Amino acid sequence: MTWKQTTTPTKAVQSFINAKKSGNEPSEDSLSVIRNYRKWKEPELIGLLNASGYYPEILVEDGMEQSIASLLQKFKDRQVPHKWKF
Repeated sequence: MTWKQTTTPTKAVQSFINAKKSGNEPSEDSLSVIRNYRKWKEPELIGLLNASGYYPEILVEDGMEQSIASLLQKFKDRQVPHKWKF
């Protein structure tokens, strides 16, 4: 049985950025994690969207930006407003 440590979404985005800065191609591991963005949590999706402003090629699928915006909207819709009075 072999065990392979998976790359976190944050590390995948950072690895992509580092590879582009150094003029190299991003690793396949990073790209596969980025392609799996639909399972990410809200902070990682925001980071991916922010990184796409500097490195648009990080959006590896057509319509990915709209899909991320839709996922972020779903997170926002789940937030319950508080009714605290001070």
